[in-house]
Amino acid sequence: MHHPSPISSVPLPALGSWRQAANVCGFTIEPVLRDAGIATFDMQTPLRVAPTHLFKAFSMCVERAKGHHFPFALGDSFVFEHFAEFEAFIASCATLREMLELASWARDLLAPWLVVHLDEFGAEAHLRVEMKVPDPDPHALCHVREVALSAINQLIRRATKGSRWLLSVRVASMPPSHQQQFVDHFGVPVFFGEAADALVMDRRWLDMPLNTFVPEVHSQARQMIERRLNREVGERRLVDEVRWALERRPELLRDGLEATAAALSLHPRTLQRRLQAEGFKYVDVQSQAKCQRAQTMLKRRAISMESISVELGFSDRRAFTFAFKRWTGLSPSAYRDQLGLSPR
Repeated sequence: MHHPSPISSVPLPALGSWRQAANVCGFTIEPVLRDAGIATFDMQTPLRVAPTHLFKAFSMCVERAKGHHFPFALGDSFVFEHFAEFEAFIASCATLREMLELASWARDLLAPWLVVHLDEFGAEAHLRVEMKVPDPDPHALCHVREVALSAINQLIRRATKGSRWLLSVRVASMPPSHQQQFVDHFGVPVFFGEAADALVMDRRWLDMPLNTFVPEVHSQARQMIERRLNREVGERRLVDEVRWALERRPELLRDGLEATAAALSLHPRTLQRRLQAEGFKYVDVQSQAKCQRAQTMLKRRAISMESISVELGFSDRRAFTFAFKRWTGLSPSAYRDQLGLSPR
């Protein structure tokens, strides 16, 4: 989803989780929030605060924590407070791939500065965390990213009933002083100085059965979420729904409009008509998604041009090269050369 910038205020999600994490770390949360300029007088609805106040609170919590790293404690205790329909949706999802649809809704309602991307490379799937914050304090932002990685890990572990789904963790920043706490917390290899923050799993986990699928329960949870979105965010643009579907389900990049319409429970003509009303054509949205996917895959030297061509539904490498050059003005090889990723 695309949101206007700058962001004047953001929700402070799961205040109860903050309180629990602070207790684990040996301090009381209310004085910290007060010193950060956050008033907590209304406990019945999610607070909205200035981003600078939120990130200041994160840094202060890290400084006051004793014996634990606060971002990891918060991630471990995170629950969708005030959003019971989110919990119902997670409990009724048949697969992790389906559950990831929650990331788009959570961004709209809870964290407009947080974007979770799904990148699939061969046998691996990466849940890449991106922060969309205007003029951030890099030091404060690193703690927010740690919370996001920890919370996503905890939610998926809960959904997979404690299974060891995680292969490794990639962190964009250089190794911090608490580097060993990363390894201890996640229990897998942690690599620093990476291109992005990401949780890495075996790709097969995305489509492994999680629960006995009960369509009625799942449909009801989805309807409750959509009603909340319409009430609190307003009508969502269909083009954003299409973009997220194309990222979450890369097989749709190889198929036509009919397959995407089916994935969104729409008639193809309805999808086409609504996109046109928003000023878009499906073929252009799909091409843009293919371009973004191609650029992500090209950043990994180990992935061949032939594999990318197949992944994106092109007949051969030549057809992919022609399309990529039309999109970017560069051939795929020139794009890799520009990034310093040409084959050695």
